[in-house]
Amino acid sequence: MKQNDAAVSPVIGVILTFAITVILATVIAAFVFGFSADRPTNRPTLAIKVENVPATIGIIDMRIQHAGGDRLESGYWKLSIVPVGNAPIYRDSSTDFNVGDQIITTNITSGTGNYTVTNSAVTINPDDPTAKLISGGKYDVKIIVYPLKAMVLDTVVEVR
Repeated sequence: MKQNDAAVSPVIGVILTFAITVILATVIAAFVFGFSADRPTNRPTLAIKVENVPATIGIIDMRIQHAGGDRLESGYWKLSIVPVGNAPIYRDSSTDFNVGDQIITTNITSGTGNYTVTNSAVTINPDDPTAKLISGGKYDVKIIVYPLKAMVLDTVVEVR
């Protein structure tokens, strides 16, 4: 009598292939979804107005106002104000930027000192004339959300 064991091998092979596929899919899914849970993935949506402040007499300044949309969290966004044609120089934020908040500055971000973004007047170093905005000057104003590398503001403003 002959014994035929040939049919067992294909069945075991199919079961092993299926098991390996399920295990690999589970490991890959856990890896991918595990890393994306900690990072923000949505680009913030907001409206920001940037303008010269004509109401201040004798002071050359600029107002950056959060007009609506998402809040920018402290430490996750950066601001650059440089003369047109210069490379951006980003300064870290030290406060949240909420709807209704505004930044009023007389300086550019390439000056020396600590650039703190608040709801009131902002200065880098009042004794450094190279950091001051110049009347009639055009300035490139940018805000980026650093973890997402998303530009939420990119405009040019002329101050008087």
